[in-house]
Amino acid sequence: MGCVISCGLKFVLQIFNIVLCVAFLAAALFGILLKTSKSIVQQLLSKFFDQFDIGDKDLRYLTKFITENADGIAVILIVVGLVLAALCLIGCIASCCGYNILLKIYATILIVLLVAQIIAVAVVFSDPTRLTSLIVNSMEKLLQLFGDGSEEGKMSTAVWDAAMTIDSTCCGMDGCSDFDKLGKPPPIQCCNMTTRPCDSEAARKAHVPGCRDKIVTFTASNMKSLLIVSICAILLQVSPKPVLCRSHRDCDAGDLLVNKLWRQENIDVTVISTPFICISSL
Repeated sequence: MGCVISCGLKFVLQIFNIVLCVAFLAAALFGILLKTSKSIVQQLLSKFFDQFDIGDKDLRYLTKFITENADGIAVILIVVGLVLAALCLIGCIASCCGYNILLKIYATILIVLLVAQIIAVAVVFSDPTRLTSLIVNSMEKLLQLFGDGSEEGKMSTAVWDAAMTIDSTCCGMDGCSDFDKLGKPPPIQCCNMTTRPCDSEAARKAHVPGCRDKIVTFTASNMKSLLIVSICAILLQVSPKPVLCRSHRDCDAGDLLVNKLWRQENIDVTVISTPFICISSL
């Protein structure tokens, strides 16, 4: 019975590692595409942003801004994806072939990764306002370039047009006064309209709120989702450990029992077969 359970646990562990290996390879492949084939990623992002009310020009610059500032994310996806895919492959080979050394290496690496992820999650989520402040500061810097004719200004304008349009309409970081301080005319979102030109007087009468609260809420909700994903990832890495221990212990016990029975069987077979050998020789 113990051997049947251990075989079942090994099968579950193999399926688990294969699925994770494919997922991590897909993440690494996306990182490679993000690093080398930005046009393909821009097409994918364009299809995603098509569901929002964003103009073609803004959509083109928005996707360009995302791909040009995603090199760090691409490197992380490639390195982490390939390393974790290799780890899953080691776990699959170890559980399939019963290599004790590989099983110990696999379990040790899992423990190290588990501790590292727990520390990283604790550091990142110990101060939820840290990431929110970082994003708000980045958006404020982009707002300074809003409406500029440079390539960087066009991308900043596209980012802010998307931020002021997606989900709900908002204006600047704290309202239309942001554009008065910059000496620039407010965009049409500040007047809550889509076609007519917008001026400071019409923007003040429209009373469109700033985007600060929306950005903070969006960041906080995504941090909560990221925290849930991180906890699930940690639990997924913890789950193979009991399976490894149980299957390894059951198989060791089963092997000892089989070897003992086999040695006894060999003795009995030798004794029983001796008369037949003697008779045949006659």
